[in-house]
Parts: sequence; C-alpha cells; structure tokens
Amino acid sequence: MRVVRFNAVALPLFLGFLGCSSGTGGTASQGGASANGGTSGRGGATGSGGVTGSGGVTSSGGSGSGGATGSGGASSSGGTTNSGGTTSLGGATGRGGATGSGGATGSGGATGSGGATGSGGATGLGGATGLGGSTGGLPAAVPSAGCGKADGAKTLTTGGSSVASGLLTSTRLKITSGGQSREYIIDIPADYDPTHPYRLIFSWHQAYGSDTGNAIGQYPAFNGPNFDATNYAYFGLHREATAANQPAIFVAPQGITNSPWDYNRDVVLFDDLLALIDANLCIDDSRVFTTGFSFGAMMSYALSIGRQSKLRGAVTMEAANYNFTQPTNSNAPIAYMGVTGMNDCICPWVNDGSCNTGSSNGNSAAKEGGKYCVLQHAQDNGCTIPATITTTTSGSKKYLCYDFEGCKAGYPVKVCTFDGAHTPSAVDDGTNGGDDGLKAFVPPLAWQFIAQF
Repeated sequence: MRVVRFNAVALPLFLGFLGCSSGTGGTASQGGASANGGTSGRGGATGSGGVTGSGGVTSSGGSGSGGATGSGGASSSGGTTNSGGTTSLGGATGRGGATGSGGATGSGGATGSGGATGSGGATGLGGATGLGGSTGGLPAAVPSAGCGKADGAKTLTTGGSSVASGLLTSTRLKITSGGQSREYIIDIPADYDPTHPYRLIFSWHQAYGSDTGNAIGQYPAFNGPNFDATNYAYFGLHREATAANQPAIFVAPQGITNSPWDYNRDVVLFDDLLALIDANLCIDDSRVFTTGFSFGAMMSYALSIGRQSKLRGAVTMEAANYNFTQPTNSNAPIAYMGVTGMNDCICPWVNDGSCNTGSSNGNSAAKEGGKYCVLQHAQDNGCTIPATITTTTSGSKKYLCYDFEGCKAGYPVKVCTFDGAHTPSAVDDGTNGGDDGLKAFVPPLAWQFIAQF
C-alpha cells in the first residue's frame, strides 16, 4: 500500500476529497458530504475485465429545463512554446467564456476560446446533424440502437425519482449490475430529440461523495459560492454544454462505501449503463466521454486505459494511477486531458513520497502520479514526449496548460497544472484563490476539449 504524506495545510482543507491516499472507509454520504478516507489497495496490472450485463432497470422520467447562468471571462495571453508542445498561461475564466488555454493543441485538432471546436471549426453535437450526418469536416455520428425510439426516454426513466435540489432534467434510477442493485442519476435534455445522436458523458464522484452531490453541483465538499445544480452539476459541464447549445446526456453512477470505485467491479457497471442507455436513448456511440474528480478521476483514468474502444476521450481532475487494481492497458489511442494541482498532497503530480509542492517534475521510480497518467496517454497516442513538461509555479495563482505535439490525428493529449491543492474547482486568475462553481477555470477548458470532437 502506497501511503501519501499530508502536510499540515493540505489535510484539514481537503478532507473528503481523498481518492488517492489511503484511510478508513464508512458509508457513502449523499449530497457530496465529505471526510478523509477511502482505503484501497494498490494493485498490479490485471485484465481489463468486466462483461456487459443486461441490468434490470426501473426509472421514472423527469423533464424540464436546467438553465445556465454566469458570464464569460476574459482569456489571458498564451504562453511560450516548449520543446515538444505548446503551453498557455491561464487567465480569468467563466461559464461560456474564453479560456486561457486557447493555445494550439497537438495534431488532434485545434481548440479555441468560447467552446470553439476541432478541425473544420464545426459546432453542434460533435458536428452531427441527424442520424449519422456530419458537418464541418468532423466524422459522422455513429447512432446508437436507441436512435429513433420515440418512447425510449420514457421507458428508461419510468419508475425513477427526481433529484432534490437538482436539475429538473435529472432522474434517480436503479440498475442491477454484477448481481447488485446499483443507483445512478441520468440527465436527459429537456427538449430531447430521439433522432439526434447526443454526446454521453459519465461523471464519477470522489471518495465520500455521491451521485447526488455530483448532480446538484455540491463541490467542493465544504461548499462555497455558486456550488449548485445550475452552475456546477456534473462538474460544471452541464452548464457549459447548455451555454454552447450542444446539450449532452450525463450519467452519474453511485459508488459503494466511501472508497467508492473498484475497477473490476465497476467496469461492469460502466458497461451495463452504457448498454442500457445505448438501447433506449439516441447517443453517438463514437462520442462517449468520462470525467471525474479524485477517486472519480482514478476511475476515469482506469477506464481510459481499459475501455478505449468505448470511449472517445477522458477528462480527469486530480487523477492517480495507483491505489486500486489497474486494468491491462491495450495501448490504444484515446483523447485525454489531465488536471493536477501542484500543491496537491492527496493525488500529487508525482507520488515520490515527499509531496510535490513546486513546479519541479520530481522523480519516482514507480512512475506514479498525475504526470504519469498524462505521459501514458502521450506515449499511446504517439505524441512527442518532451524532456520536461512545463508546469505552473507556486504562488502564481494561475493555471498553465501544455498541449503535446505530434499526437495521432484526432487524439490530442493536454495537461493543465494549477497553483493549488486537491480540488476540481479552483479559481486561478492571477489575483484570486479558493473555489467557485461558476468561476472555476476547469469547466470551460474541459468542455472545450470535449467539444472539439
């Protein structure tokens, strides 16, 4: 078991965001309540495991519209080119606003401010128009079996319940997976069109979190400004998709205990949920994504190396490549974006035993930490690996993004480091600090990354 050291500042501030260090478990809380813990073993490589099961489901429809609020932020100027990639300094960001990561991506397609998309500058749901159509040079959508089923959404959601303090479009449901009754929350656009293939985004909560906390935007666990469903449901991505007029379908699974995810068990849940949604709703099978924070980022990273054939991309916030059994990596390419705080002592940039608190890359013989999650995908995607990844500096109160060059077309790798600790919602604009659901720099960047496909 790898034990990560905690410093006197980081520990009390980030209780409950644990996913990467070890501790004691308990029962999972609702509404994103937190504590420090989450025991999990540090496993070796195993098979990717997990057979798709047909889960029984009972659900009940919720419909309505979730509004987006907030104003866009101004972007800062780009950074300097580093050998093997492009860096850009972060500026102020906001919902739907331009972001500081407006620099060029690798060969996987350009990104830009304000939700600009990838090659061809296409907009809309991945460029999809109708069943299997495309615009702007993006690949055509791959419609799921549920496309064309007029009553698919009603069938899926019958028997479920609404989510208190959540969006009107979110519904709490049950599915039988791996012989267990599991809970999840799904969000379907209010004006859902059964002939339009939507992006599907899996959103995994942290240790001591919950699907409820995910769906109502209750992060960080100690709360703060603008942490509500409108501003921060599904890590703020629902807000960004709505503002871009590119509604997506979101699914937030509920973990088991306070160490919520186990890859060999929960890859089956992922497979079962994907199969169920695919059969009932109209999604684009070529545009399925995964995201998560802390332990949820660990689960997303594990899926990104174990389920590349089912995922188009992954966005992880404070990921780690240890503390539970990792699947065997097929080394297939997948678009990947990683975000790590350089003062994170829970899921550090480099898990070298000393808690990396500066801009140094550090050194770890085990190659553990957020840095190595990014490097694994850069290697798998054929990107140019630089001698040094440029990271932000302590005290700057800014994030800095690095886009790898030379990646296989359509499979970019991006890493953003920020001057902060273990959180998915930092405000890094050069002057402010802390967390804010609306002003956090990650949601606009994360949506921008996803929207290019």
